[in-house]
Amino acid sequence: MTYTIARLLLWFGLWAILQFLTPVKGILALVLALLISSAISIVLLDRQRDAMSESVGAFFSGINSKIESSAAAEDKWQQEILRAQSSPGEQSSSTESVDQDEQTTLLEGNDQTGSDGAAGD
Repeated sequence: MTYTIARLLLWFGLWAILQFLTPVKGILALVLALLISSAISIVLLDRQRDAMSESVGAFFSGINSKIESSAAAEDKWQQEILRAQSSPGEQSSSTESVDQDEQTTLLEGNDQTGSDGAAGD
């Protein structure tokens, strides 16, 4: 926030100087003030820009860690479901292979139906 405010104040100050103390007026003063303030901010606002980038990076790192932990929890949940479905006492191996073939056929049919529906939109 500090960097953004400092950058805007620098731009506005340069615009005011150009607009009121020089013959440069209007849009040309806005553009020149933007270019000059950009060059000055590279040098003068280096520390503030670094602090801002660290805080933005930390914010997005937090989001990424939440996404990763959520994905890991989902993977763990799916593995538990697969383990429960493939327990040896419930079904024989031949029945499991037939069920898997049926599930694959159903999934492929759903994929084709979903792509046809999306093309119609």
